[in-house]
Amino acid sequence: MRSKLIPCVVALLLATVPVAAAPQVQDDHVYDHPRKLDFLRNVIPDNRDFFLQIFRREAAFPVVTVLGSTALLIWKDQELVDAAHRLGTRWRISHDPDQTGRYGFHVGPTRLEFGFPKNLGQGMYFLGDGWLQLGTAGGFVAYGLTQDDNRALQTASQMAESVLASGVIVQTLKHVTGRESPFRSEKKGGTWRFFPNQIDYHKNVAKYDAFPSGHLAAGMASITVISSNYPEYPAICPIGYTLMGILSFQMMNNGVHWAGDYPLALALGYGFGKIAVNRGRKKAGRQASELTIRPLTAGSVRGFNLEYRF
Repeated sequence: MRSKLIPCVVALLLATVPVAAAPQVQDDHVYDHPRKLDFLRNVIPDNRDFFLQIFRREAAFPVVTVLGSTALLIWKDQELVDAAHRLGTRWRISHDPDQTGRYGFHVGPTRLEFGFPKNLGQGMYFLGDGWLQLGTAGGFVAYGLTQDDNRALQTASQMAESVLASGVIVQTLKHVTGRESPFRSEKKGGTWRFFPNQIDYHKNVAKYDAFPSGHLAAGMASITVISSNYPEYPAICPIGYTLMGILSFQMMNNGVHWAGDYPLALALGYGFGKIAVNRGRKKAGRQASELTIRPLTAGSVRGFNLEYRF
C-alpha cells in the first residue's frame, strides 16, 4: 500500500485552520468548524472507543460474522484468487500489481515520481491507490472553505481521522500476521509468518503485508463518513460499494490480496468511520455537558459558584 496518507494529511491541514465560525445545523445535526489537527488528536480516543465497542453485547453478532466469514474465505482463498485470475485473463484485464505510468518532477535535488494507470486493470487498482480519496477530501475542503460549510469541513476531517485511526490497527496486524500476498506466495493460500523480523518485513513488504487490506479499510471508512453526513444523497453507498467491489476483484486478479483479507478490513473501516462521525457532530437540540466554575462575591462572602449543564 502506497504512503498515501501523507498528501491526505497535508490537504486536510487546510481544512483545520482555526477560524471564528458559529456551529451550523444541517440534517438535524450540529456541525462545529473542526479545530486545528482534530483528526490527529482523535486517533487514540477512536481506537479506545473501537475496542470498548467490540466487547459490548450488541457487537457479538457482527464480530462472529467477521470472524466466521474470514475463516471461510481463508479456507477457500487459493481457489478464489485462481478464479479471479482466470476471469481477468478471459476479460483481458491486466494482472500487473503496479502502476506502470510515471510522472515525475524535481523539488530541488530530489525527484518525486507518481504512478498512474496505463490500462484497465491498473485503472481498477488505482481506485484504491489513495488519489481518489485525496481528491474527494480535497473537494470537501475547497467547498467547505469557499462556502463556509462546516459539514463539508467536518466530512474531510472525519475522513482523515477514520483512515488514520483504522490504519493503526491495519498496520499493527500486518506487522504481526506477516501474510504473503498472492503474487509472492510460496504455497497455496500464502504463508503466515507471525511476528516477522521487522527488518525483513521492510525489505520485502509484499511477503508479509497482505492481512488485512488497508485499501478496503480506507475506502470503507471514507464511504461511511460521507454517506453518514450526507444521507440526502442515497446513491453514495451504492456507488461507493460498487467501486470497492471492482477494486476487491482486481486486487485478487493482480495478486495483491486474498479474499480472506477483506471482511476485517471492511469492519474496521465501517467502525472507525462511524466513530469519527459521532465524534464530529451531535444531534441538534442536544447540549453537551459542561462544568463551569466562576468567582462568587456576596457582600463579605467570597467563594466559587459551580454550575453543571447537561
